[in-house]
Amino acid sequence: MTIVPFSLKDAPSFIEHAFPAQRVSIEAQAERKANAGQTLTGLGSYWKGRKPLVLVRACILGSLLPATAHPARDLQVFESLMAMDDEAFAHRAKKLTPADIEAFGGEFAGELLDSAGKWRVKGAERQRLLGSVLRRMPYSMRLDKRSLRPEECGDDIYANVWERVNAHLGTTASSHAELVEQLGVMRFGHRPKVADTFAGGGSIPFEAARLGCNVYASDLNPIACMLTWGGLNVVGGNTAKRQRISEAQEVIVRSVDKELEKLGIEHDADGNRAKAFLYCLEVRDPSTGWTVPMATSWVVSKNRRCVAELIPVTAKKRFDIRIVVDASDEQLEVAQSGTMRDGDLTYTIDDREHRVSLKTLRGDRRHDGVAMNDLRQWSSTDFMPKRGDLYQERIYCIQWSKRDAPRDVFYTEFRDEDAIREQKVESYVRQHLTRWQADGLVPDMRIESGKKTDEPIRTRGWTHWHQLFPPRHLLYWALIRQHAERLPSEFDKAAFLTIA
Repeated sequence: MTIVPFSLKDAPSFIEHAFPAQRVSIEAQAERKANAGQTLTGLGSYWKGRKPLVLVRACILGSLLPATAHPARDLQVFESLMAMDDEAFAHRAKKLTPADIEAFGGEFAGELLDSAGKWRVKGAERQRLLGSVLRRMPYSMRLDKRSLRPEECGDDIYANVWERVNAHLGTTASSHAELVEQLGVMRFGHRPKVADTFAGGGSIPFEAARLGCNVYASDLNPIACMLTWGGLNVVGGNTAKRQRISEAQEVIVRSVDKELEKLGIEHDADGNRAKAFLYCLEVRDPSTGWTVPMATSWVVSKNRRCVAELIPVTAKKRFDIRIVVDASDEQLEVAQSGTMRDGDLTYTIDDREHRVSLKTLRGDRRHDGVAMNDLRQWSSTDFMPKRGDLYQERIYCIQWSKRDAPRDVFYTEFRDEDAIREQKVESYVRQHLTRWQADGLVPDMRIESGKKTDEPIRTRGWTHWHQLFPPRHLLYWALIRQHAERLPSEFDKAAFLTIA
């Protein structure tokens, strides 16, 4: 245990008395704008509720640091530990334009640029002068692509703060982890423990662990648990561990790719490879007898001006779906309005608009206070709709990568040759699903009733988690898990299986 000179038990914390909310907010916004450059987004950028790491760090440090009789010095120490003080910008300076230097440089402008706008100095001296210019700017302007985020600078940015921090706090730290442990012992008698019972994307446990806290995290959502584990063990893992995981991924990708090619389900006759499959539901309207595809929009790709058009086939009372590339402005505008509007199925036949509520089609009602409808409840072996089910699933568009130029993509409607490949997938999954579930390659868990989990049960008739995925996804993930189990012993199999 670290020995510290005095106790902070029951002492007020910095965050209770002062907190530079404006600077922290600006830093948090800058981290959000980094998009893919954020530390954790590579594990799951779709997790929109993920808290900015800089905000988590500010809250943890603000809760541990004491509020002393010298509030100005408390604020200075906090900002230096967050690399938000003026001195830090000599390290954080990234890119300033001549206009920036002219507007805010003052006497430093002449030292930085000559009359032609060329740099006079380079290296460390230029960095120091740029920092001096940044300090003259409003804080919000400093971060607008002109500065690195603190975590991009490394620990060197804090090299000169520890003497000042230790003198103020009576600590002997030379890193955040040492400081956090010493403050924890002073407050609680042990290293701080941070528990996040709804960890989500894992920002709080990740940043708390990076600061040196003992961390406990959980979540009801298994995807959230996976992201949190990945943040702590992959992003936060050492270089050797990340390298082993990367090598294991390459082994598995090659093995799965070889098996998919053998099955012949991803390549067309010209050798182009399917990159994405676009699905929709379709439902029969009993009032007209028409089977109608369901989508809120039929725009496939706005940038590529690609849309899906519904072509009525009166003899069959259903729609063909045609993919249009280089669509006109009028076609794009029409495609924006799909067949699902405000919970109603809406479609036009012979210039007459038909509209029916999905609740009506499902037969939604309440009996003795219990919500119910006419949807068939799927069994544990179901993985796609049966003939006669209200909702049917349909692939209406495929995005392809060209054989000789994989980055070059194009779109096609779902053709007869694609249907043959899809039948192979469905047949393969049907033959193997029971064994996959027995072997733990595909989940066989029931969807437990709850406020949100009742939705797939009520609106689709799904009763098990694997039914949220189409046959192709079940096949892909079963193969990935299967080949992960076969990893050679030199790879961290347990770690990779947790990710997979």
